[in-house]
This record gives sequence, C-alpha cells and structure tokens, in this order.
Amino acid sequence: MHPLLNALCQLPHRGAATPNEREAARLLAEHLRNRGAAVRLEAFSTPQTYATVVYWITGLLLAGIGLALSGGFLVGQLGVILGGFALSQAWLYSNWREAPVTRFPGQHRAVNVLAQWSIPDKIPVKLHVILMAHYDTAPISILYSMKRQKTARATLILSLFLMTLGVVLSIIYTFGGTSPVVFWSLWGIALYHVVLAIVSTLGYLVKGYANGASDNATGVVAAIETAVRLQAASRSGALPGTLVEVVLPSAAEAGMLGSLAYLRKNKAEWPNGGQNTIVINFNTLGAGMLTVVEQTGTVEVIRYTNALTGVARQLLVQPDFALRAQTGQWHAADFDSVWFVREGIPALALCALDSDGGMPRIHQINDVPDLVDEAPMNTAVDLAASVVEHWYKQF
Repeated sequence: MHPLLNALCQLPHRGAATPNEREAARLLAEHLRNRGAAVRLEAFSTPQTYATVVYWITGLLLAGIGLALSGGFLVGQLGVILGGFALSQAWLYSNWREAPVTRFPGQHRAVNVLAQWSIPDKIPVKLHVILMAHYDTAPISILYSMKRQKTARATLILSLFLMTLGVVLSIIYTFGGTSPVVFWSLWGIALYHVVLAIVSTLGYLVKGYANGASDNATGVVAAIETAVRLQAASRSGALPGTLVEVVLPSAAEAGMLGSLAYLRKNKAEWPNGGQNTIVINFNTLGAGMLTVVEQTGTVEVIRYTNALTGVARQLLVQPDFALRAQTGQWHAADFDSVWFVREGIPALALCALDSDGGMPRIHQINDVPDLVDEAPMNTAVDLAASVVEHWYKQF
C-alpha cells in the first residue's frame, strides 16, 4: 500500500472541521514539504456536513407550510416566502450552485491544503496545472449504498418537485383554496421531507464518518504523485515553464465548499490571469475502472465538453489506456471541479466506477484501506500525466 494512503487511513476519519481533519492537514503538509513543495493552509468557514444544510432547508420548508396552514392571510404570505426561499436554496444546493444557506449558523473552521513547486525565475509560466483532490471524508449514509446510488438523482429530483408543489399549494391555500385535498397534500409533503431528512442523515448521526480510504485518500495520493511526476518533467526540461499546484480542499462532503473557497480566493492570483490554467480532479479511485467523467449534475446537467477532457478521451483509444480506463457519467453527487467547469476553465474529472456505473463503498462504513484496489489510482496518475504532456505540446 502507498505509504501516504496508509498514513491517512490510520486516522479514524477526516471529517471537515474536526480534530482529525487538522491532523490530516498537518500530515499532508509535512508530506508535501518532504516532496519539495512550498505549502500553505487556507482556512474557511463551512458547515461540518451536508446534514446542517439539509436541516436548514427542511426546517424552512416546514415553517413555511406550517404558517400557510395557519389560516391567516398575512401569516400565510410569510409562509409562502419562507417556503419559496427554502425551495430556492434546495434548487441551488442540489444542482451544485453556490447557496446562501451554506453560510447560515452552524459554521465551523475548515482548512484547505495547498502546495506549489517553484520554477526558475528566468522561465515564464507557460502552463499552470492544478491537481485537485478533496481530503475530507464523508458522513455515512444509506442513500449511497450500491443499491440506492442508482436512484440518488431521482430522489433529489422528486424532492425538488415536491418542494415546488408544496410552495404552489401554500400559495393556493393562503389565497383561499382551503380544500381538504390541498390541506392534506401539504401535510404529506411536509412528512415526506421530514422522513427524507432523517433517512439521509441517520447513518451519520448513529455511525459518524467513513474512514475514506477510497473516497478520497486514493485521490489525494494520485494528485500528489502526478504533481511529483510533472514537476520532475518540468525541471528536466521536458515541460519547461510548467507551474504545478496541488489543491487539497476540505468540506467537499458539505457541498464542495473547500474548492469553491479556493477558487474565490485564488483565481485572481493565477499566472497570466488564468488564461493558461487547467484543472484535473481526482476522486474515489479505489475500486472499479478509471473513468473520464463526461457528465454530472442533477436537474441541471454539467457537461465536461472542454478541450482538456477531449485530450483524455483521445488517449483512451491508445494501447496504454484502452483496457485500463473508460468514459462515464456520475449523477449521484458531484465533484470539486464543478465550480471550474462553470467558470469555463478547462477541467478533467477522474474517478473509478464499477461495471454498473456505481462507486463501491462511498459514504459507507466499509470504505477501508484493506478493500482498496490501487490499480485505478495508479492508472489515474499515468493518464493525468499523459494528458498534461499532450496539452502542453498543443498549447
């Protein structure tokens, strides 16, 4: 087993904004310095998990429905406003957009780990490569079992539909449509979201966090090993002027909030205004076949149709990768690279999927090092390095 993978997994978990996250950040910083990088830690505010966001949205929706059902016109209007706000936040959060509700009370301090290898002053930066992998671990959740991964997207879409219906019915009830059908439909929608909030967070409340061996210690190792390989090529003269940066965000499991914090804080400082910046994201590489992600998203489909992903697709038909990697889609959640895709930055997302398109053991208690297959992780390093080399030649 890779020594860094083993070291990370010795911690019981790496939950965002927990003491274990701090220890993981310290361990990663020490490892990166030993590999020759300059390291800095960037703190940001975040909910510890998505549970906080789910409870806020559900609570606001329930308050809105309750006020609408109170029978008072003015109070009912307030309920409609609260319900509408809850719906807007659910839509943004479930479609992986920045949502104000993620900054509501329940904030904690988390840390991103950033590392960069210097290039000689005389050589201008020709290419800025960001290699990204979140290092925090997920809350345990029944919704991410292998059976339920296939219905995760449908569950989110159904929830959004019922929330929308709840707001519409709240408006009807407030403005005089007080029929029993509307009344009991609102009660049913409220009950559904209470049950969904309980089911989606019960695993975390009872069992805490996963160890996170595959999700995402493997991605962290792949990002760093790719960086070391590219840095060696840069210094040897094979890729002159290549600035290599490793970005290890936390709070991915709260809604990719660490990578968003990094982008907001650092984009203005990228070389050449970010015109020559590319991003490769590594996520969950411990089981299945390495996959070049083509689509993610819930209602809004996020397409990786940029030129960098195109280079990776071209490499998949070559003998070195034809039997080791594939293309695929992932709609049960999203990746830290989502913010970069929305910004129009060339981005490549790599994960490992099984033959059914699922991610084995994510958000589960059995995501442990003994079950990790390092082959997809190693293939990810080979493919990412090859993508950068081909991109450099045509850049």
